[in-house]
Amino acid sequence: MFQSRVSVVIAGLALSVGPSVADESKPAPMPLPGSVASATENDYASRPVAYIHGNIPVTRKDLGEFLIARGGAEKVELLVNKMIIEAACQKAGITVTAKEMEAALEEDLGGLSIKKEQFIQVVLPRYGKSYYEWMEDVIRPRLLLSKLCRDRIQITEADLRIQFEREYGEKRRVQIIGWPKSDNLKAIQETYAKIRTSQEEFDRAARSQPNPSLAAANGYVKPISRHLPSQEKQVETRAFSMQPGEVSEIIGTSQGYIVMKLHEIIPPDQSVKFEDVKPRLEKQAFEERMSQEIPKFFAELRAEANPKILFDGPAEWRFSAPTQSAADLLRSTLTPPAAVTTGSSSEVVPASGPK
Repeated sequence: MFQSRVSVVIAGLALSVGPSVADESKPAPMPLPGSVASATENDYASRPVAYIHGNIPVTRKDLGEFLIARGGAEKVELLVNKMIIEAACQKAGITVTAKEMEAALEEDLGGLSIKKEQFIQVVLPRYGKSYYEWMEDVIRPRLLLSKLCRDRIQITEADLRIQFEREYGEKRRVQIIGWPKSDNLKAIQETYAKIRTSQEEFDRAARSQPNPSLAAANGYVKPISRHLPSQEKQVETRAFSMQPGEVSEIIGTSQGYIVMKLHEIIPPDQSVKFEDVKPRLEKQAFEERMSQEIPKFFAELRAEANPKILFDGPAEWRFSAPTQSAADLLRSTLTPPAAVTTGSSSEVVPASGPK
């Protein structure tokens, strides 16, 4: 499952593709330790990367200081994290090959139904990364951590049954209207009074809701199944307690508020047999568990490494951004703060409002 393996896949790469990663079975070099080692050579800092006026060198040191001043502070933590991962892998004797990295990228792109050239030249330039950065800062760490975590993951028959029920079990087709946390709860309750008894009003509110994706779909989402890997379990629980035509109360979530209307109970797909899809479910369950385990494992590695970040950018031209934009600051002086607050993100807010 692509989303489980790399939720950050839309986040890197630029137009200048550069040389392709070699398709070899030998381990791909780990550039960080190698670069640190080569930096001990006497002429490393003075090696030219360019010349001006025929004989005046622009050295690696010049280039390094130039890049550090313009983006080094933002990259320090990334560098530290990579070195923590690679140090753990060296200790465990774990490597990844260039061939494995290419295969992982191709599998990711298959999940997006996009060709590699399109990914590099069209999708990823928007995020200001290079092909090299994507392979070294996303693909390589993910594969290394996956190998480090592999023995920590055990998939049981119960896990596979959960996967099967999620995919082929009973589902609920719902229509959702959502509001951000910043919206006034009293106004939401006034809208709720209209939509709870009128499909026409529900549709109108669904088409005009703040979330553009939900608005474009008139509030209809992919049918809700059981055992969804989501923090908003109250949404799943409420959907499966409703009857067709029923409108939920206003439900508080981590993102704000939602109201659901149940349109259909979709029966289980009896045409699919568990044993026929078991191998695929095993792969899905493993990838899902891996996506949950990697952040936990890396947190352990980082705590053990106890990094101390010292560099925070050049002192000259330093600017501390205000916590509020000028527009927000001005608005706060003209508008009184909202009087309505809510409790936890999982609370169910009654339509009549909190008492």
